[in-house]
Amino acid sequence: MSARSHQLVLRLLQALACSRIQFGCKRLSPKLWHYPDLSCDELWLRMTLYQERIDQLVKAMNVEERAQVRLERALFLRLLLESAPTRLQAWSDEDEVSDMPPSHLFEWVSHDDERLELSQLEAAMTPQESARYDIAVNGLQWLD
Repeated sequence: MSARSHQLVLRLLQALACSRIQFGCKRLSPKLWHYPDLSCDELWLRMTLYQERIDQLVKAMNVEERAQVRLERALFLRLLLESAPTRLQAWSDEDEVSDMPPSHLFEWVSHDDERLELSQLEAAMTPQESARYDIAVNGLQWLD
């Protein structure tokens, strides 16, 4: 698998995550959420198409390439989650969804989606992948 395909999978994973977040925002606050101007059905179709393309590309990867994608995606999600206190600092989980400004709703749904995806990736890692991940995480923390 080429480096180009590897990067494509990572971009598609992020596009899928954005579509999931938009779908969640649309479901939670359909009157306030208008971006993109798609229905829940259209967003669901978009997510399905992204997932199908990701599955095709991942199927063509070897075990090591899949592990590298999982590692890179997990590290990226950790970086996003580390920025959550800054992104969400002025907001409370007790705020009513219907009263949230769209930017707040997006960040709130994003945060939940990032945590869920990261926990799924971590659970799917083999012991060897987990060891590489731990080394990478500790290396990132050491750089702080």
